[in-house]
Amino acid sequence: MSPRSLFPSEVLIMRTLLDHAYEPKWKAVDVSSLRVSDMNDGGMGSLSFETTKPDRMFGRTLSEGWFKDDDGVPCVVAILLDKEDEIFELDSVKVDSSPRRRLPESEAEIRFDNPHGD
Repeated sequence: MSPRSLFPSEVLIMRTLLDHAYEPKWKAVDVSSLRVSDMNDGGMGSLSFETTKPDRMFGRTLSEGWFKDDDGVPCVVAILLDKEDEIFELDSVKVDSSPRRRLPESEAEIRFDNPHGD
């Protein structure tokens, strides 16, 4: 797939997760300038961020939250960084592995506690 800009609801997720990151430098990221490609993940909605660097590899999770899909099933979203500490992926996974049906419409929908209530 060809790279595209983030959809408004994806910008909302990214901004909310970046603002929740413990490292202050991430609050200054201009998410509207980022380009992504949809990942082939069975409808979960994960995104890969465009780069000129070949052979990028996962390094660490920067920030993670979750929201309820319209069927009530939690969907975990996380910003993943590569080994060079650059934004790598926006991971999206429903806890029951079904395809995601919607994206959150407000920052208040994104929670940072345990989606399983543990």
